[in-house]
Amino acid sequence: MMAKQKRKISVLNDDKKYYLVDANFLANRHISPNKVNDDGEKQRIKSAQEWWEQIKKQLDKDQARVYVLDLCIAEAFKVLAKKYYNNEKIFSNASSYSHAKSALANDLTLSSKDAKKSIREIKYHDIQTNRDIIISVDRFFEKSCKECKQYGNTSIVDLLILSTAKYLVDFYGLPKKDLYIITQDGPLYKLAKSYTDLPMVFNPSVAKDAASKIFVNT
Repeated sequence: MMAKQKRKISVLNDDKKYYLVDANFLANRHISPNKVNDDGEKQRIKSAQEWWEQIKKQLDKDQARVYVLDLCIAEAFKVLAKKYYNNEKIFSNASSYSHAKSALANDLTLSSKDAKKSIREIKYHDIQTNRDIIISVDRFFEKSCKECKQYGNTSIVDLLILSTAKYLVDFYGLPKKDLYIITQDGPLYKLAKSYTDLPMVFNPSVAKDAASKIFVNT
């Protein structure tokens, strides 16, 4: 029997890490927790940013890549928009909202100058929702529909994230052991953990998945 993989990520291991992230985790990178009144939301943002701090260190050393489904990119911008247009204190004016949008766009956009370089460091990769991802989402319907009381309600975009994880392994050839699904959505987290053939999934909002416990110096 194959040994169970430890739920740890070594910061000393030179093997490249690959992070498939969802919309909320991506959006929380660009929201100031100091502007949030709700204690639960504030903690979710802080826990996400502690993860991003570790991921950024790896990105700067060219030891990591971040993958985002195109639908999740759109959802991340929607998260920021809802907070602004709902008049939340997170974005006190149009300038602060614009700054957050620009920061998110800069993460995901390769400038024409960088695109022309002979050696390019592509840190963020958007994944287009293609036929293979859409067709293979079918394998996740049974559990998500028949056992929704156990796992909670998952959206079609949630299931497409799981399908994308399989796509990255099967079509891109990413090592399953070095690919991590990062989500702050409770139902998606529970459902993803129930599949042994999927890469490991982490929820920074869960105490046992806090960055301080997952990223280790070994």
